[in-house]
Order: sequence, then C-alpha cells, then structure tokens
Amino acid sequence: MTCHQGRASTVSVNQGFVDAGLDPVADLDTVSEEVGFSNIHYYPAAATQYGTVAMGGYEYEGKAYDAKFDHVEGVDSCVDCHNSHTLEVKVDTCTECHEGVTSADDLANIRMFGSLVDYNGNGDMEEGIMAEIQGLQDILYQTMQAYAVEVSGTPIVYDSHSYPYFFADVDGNGEMSEGDERFASWTPRLAKAAYNYQMSQKRPW
Repeated sequence: MTCHQGRASTVSVNQGFVDAGLDPVADLDTVSEEVGFSNIHYYPAAATQYGTVAMGGYEYEGKAYDAKFDHVEGVDSCVDCHNSHTLEVKVDTCTECHEGVTSADDLANIRMFGSLVDYNGNGDMEEGIMAEIQGLQDILYQTMQAYAVEVSGTPIVYDSHSYPYFFADVDGNGEMSEGDERFASWTPRLAKAAYNYQMSQKRPW
C-alpha cells in the first residue's frame, strides 16, 4: 500500500527519544529541548487499518493492540469501501448491514452490537462510535493541557490547521493567539500523547 500509510510510527517516535538521549520509559517526564513532536501525516487510514502490524498509533508497553482490521467478508481493501477516484464512501455497500444509513454522514452514528463499553465515560452507550472517539479526544487534550502546565511548565495549545500544530500558549487562554510559538517543552510522555492525539484528529476513519 503506497498511499495514506502515514510517515511515523511507534518505532520512529521511540527512536526520537533515544536520539535525544532519553529512555522512552524511564525518562517519561524529563523535559528536553531535543524531544520534538512527531507528525504521522494526514489521513493515515492504511496505518489505522493495519493496527499493530503497522504500529501507526503510538503503542504503549504492556498494552494489547489489534492487528489488521478485518471488516466483513468481501470488504478488505480501500476500494471495497471507497470510490477509487473520488474516495467517496460507497454508502450502498454499508446499507447491506447497517440499518438507518442513507448518507455518509449517517456512518458517524454506527455502533457495533459488541461495543458494550462506555469508552468516553459520559454514560451514553448508544451514541455512535465517532461520538465516543470525540469524547476521548476531549479527555486526552484536557489531560495534555493540564500535564503541560504541571510537568512541562509551559501551557500547550493545539491548532489542526497550523503547522507544527502544537504551540506554547503564551497568554494561557487555551486557544491559539497571535504570538503563540512552537511548543518546545516536550517530555516523552507528552510527545507520545500528542502523537496519538494528532493521529486521531487527522480523521483516518
């Protein structure tokens, strides 16, 4: 697969820590100017589909991760679900199994019958899996912001449309403002979280 595979992985993120003279585990909370933000690149859908085979998301030691995502029989490649030219979702294919789907927008409301976990902890186990993901994104971002202040000593803010995406929140208002510059107070723990946050924001689903 040559497209949308991402340009970074767990391996490269960890190598960045080693190159900075840090241990990815032992030096989790060490602030270093040599540590930077690793960007997987936009729409890493292939890396997402291949799970722990590609290690496209940052994988934490001691945790279990799924391998390649096998959807259903006959649906295995990108073009089984997407038009090969426009990349639009083949909604008619989805409707063969998913009730109530009439447009691509409806796909956000899908929740598999086996998803009996309130992933984002909001008490709603009937919302679509996309809402669960968005809830987890909010939790992660808030946790990163609190950690950046308490451990890194510098407030952090994210802007999905402005490279390098993570900035030092100079005025502490929690939003991008004129004068906010590249965030440079990374620890391995924060860099791992930021990598996964960015991957989730690049919409690989």
